[in-house]
Amino acid sequence: MDRDVMDKEGWKLASTTSGADLKRILDMYHELALEVYTEEVSPEECGGCTECFVVGGETLYRIYTRVKEEADDFI
Repeated sequence: MDRDVMDKEGWKLASTTSGADLKRILDMYHELALEVYTEEVSPEECGGCTECFVVGGETLYRIYTRVKEEADDFI
């Protein structure tokens, strides 16, 4: 998804992770009633230290969240 579009739609970068942490974090955001969008990223795109993910052969994901929009058509 295009970064400008994501910003306009209210998406905020929440985390970059993989493996068991990915599931735990996604579960937490769902429990908080947030919308969640994930995208696969390469270690080079992340910056910082990603060596443990590379050595472990893990796929990295960026997690974006936003507040769920309320439905306007409730009666």
